[in-house]
Amino acid sequence: MDAILKQKKIVKGKLTRLVSKIDDLQNQENSESIIEVYEKDVNLIDTEVNNLNDNLLSTCADEDFNGYEIEMHDLFSKLDTLKIILKEEIKKLVRNDNNTNACQNIVNTNVNNLKLPRIELPVFTSNYMDWISFRDLFLASSVGNNNTLSDSQKLQYLKLSVKSEAATLLQSIQITNDNYQKAWNALTERYETEAEIINAALNKLVSQPVLRQESASGLRKIIDTTQQCIDTLQILKQPVEHWDTIIIFLLRGKLDPETLRVWTPPRTNKQKKSLLRPV
Repeated sequence: MDAILKQKKIVKGKLTRLVSKIDDLQNQENSESIIEVYEKDVNLIDTEVNNLNDNLLSTCADEDFNGYEIEMHDLFSKLDTLKIILKEEIKKLVRNDNNTNACQNIVNTNVNNLKLPRIELPVFTSNYMDWISFRDLFLASSVGNNNTLSDSQKLQYLKLSVKSEAATLLQSIQITNDNYQKAWNALTERYETEAEIINAALNKLVSQPVLRQESASGLRKIIDTTQQCIDTLQILKQPVEHWDTIIIFLLRGKLDPETLRVWTPPRTNKQKKSLLRPV
């Protein structure tokens, strides 16, 4: 845990320095290539923050979980703000590339006067299993369901909402009104594939790590992950209501010896809803 806390301090320091550098953009002349360098820096730190989040929340003590979760949410919010600033700067540079004096004016924009409003965005990490949830959240959000935003603005938000393979898929799509639907269709064709989603859910269900010792947070993670997989499979009309024996067998193999000793599988129909509940 000490190593993770040390890494947290390092990552926070990197992010603080990057925020300061991007704030300094308003005091210097810039080009698209310079801003792209900052985008790469943001993406690298984004990966570090995601890894830190996974490691910290999976190993911290239960009483520290909420505090660390709030702290990590603050880091993610800062990253989102930097991404929006840089995307807006790129858009303005492209729009004004024929005006040699435009660069000096572009860098005077900050998060308080962006044309795009600050919106809490759902994030899609290119996991097939997460697609349905992301799709529904994005379309129902203040982006997808906002008639005051142009399609080019929606596309900009969409690009900020996807990571990894999905981000690469949209990378070459220019930000225009016509391309928003094109980008959305590309994501749908790639990720709205029932067989792939089912495969991802089953793989996540069976590949959960085995608990080596008693852990309330570890047990809670197994319960939450299993329920997420079951819910996804139910949405896709898989007959999970008949899988009690299989799921019990899988879960027993994930429990530590002490928890397994005191855990009693349900034996009556009334107990089926308590499938994941230890005694």
